[in-house]
Amino acid sequence: MSDGRKFEFNWPWFGNRHIIDFLQGSILSRELSHFYIFSGLPDLGKSALALAFSASLLCRNFADGQGLLPCGSCPSCLEVKKAAHSDLTFLRLAEEKKNISVEQVRNFIRLMSLGSFASGFKIGLVKSAESLSLEAANCLLKTLEEPKPGVVIILLTSHLEQLPATILSRGQILLFRPAAREQVYDYLVNEHKLTRDFARVLSRISSGRPALAAKLANDPGFFAGRKKIILTLIKMMSDNISGRFQAIEEIIKQEPGSAVETLEVWQTITRDLLLMRLNLEELTANELALNELREVNLPIAGLLNLQEKIKEGMKYLAANANPRTVLENISLQT
Repeated sequence: MSDGRKFEFNWPWFGNRHIIDFLQGSILSRELSHFYIFSGLPDLGKSALALAFSASLLCRNFADGQGLLPCGSCPSCLEVKKAAHSDLTFLRLAEEKKNISVEQVRNFIRLMSLGSFASGFKIGLVKSAESLSLEAANCLLKTLEEPKPGVVIILLTSHLEQLPATILSRGQILLFRPAAREQVYDYLVNEHKLTRDFARVLSRISSGRPALAAKLANDPGFFAGRKKIILTLIKMMSDNISGRFQAIEEIIKQEPGSAVETLEVWQTITRDLLLMRLNLEELTANELALNELREVNLPIAGLLNLQEKIKEGMKYLAANANPRTVLENISLQT
């Protein structure tokens, strides 16, 4: 129950109302867990919600017991916006590394153990937590088992099943789900001021992921790259082996993580093609390439096989398999 605090929450829309209500209720009652796990598909707003929650706890208004949370203007909120708050520590996968190392975790624990400099809270956000090496996860475990007062740690993951059971058993697990297409549409029109036609297209492409919809709306390069990934698979379906391997080479040359993003998009394409075979085109996601998808002649059995190989490829990438090998094996199924 609330103890008389009067807050108005200033959190952006993320969908997942049940999670927002739970976290805001925890703030009102001050019944906070020391360890949360935010789990769900990429681009559902996990990171943004973790930041809003963290900023609220660090905001001056939280200590005062009333006002806007987060206020967005106090020194603490301004430091959070710049990712420079002394009581907010990030742990993430280093560039071109396959795992979060035990050395990174030890440094994270050292920073978390310094105690709060101002707010009474010490908050740690661990992004791509499934990338923790086993040794790193075991190192983190002691901090989770014996937390200091005011410590709040949030693990963000798109692959809950890859976290050790010893970690899962100690966390408050919050499962993020895709938002309804209509909710994403309203969000794009009202918050990003898109035209209704463009908002309708993006609400389909994003498949219920508001953060993905926002990136597509605000980054023309990202939008173009998304379409290129779609067209690459469609072209591979009718290309020879040499052409397929050349397309894979272009994917590998892109930034780290491009293979994972590619397979995530390819999953939506196989789903769309199966829906089209069942005369359910209105349920498809990739409207920006509908004409090209209509030209694909792969039978249902072939699509199901390709879909299964893509799922296997996602598992192999999560286990740090070589991206080129994974993508080449999938290309042989098209």
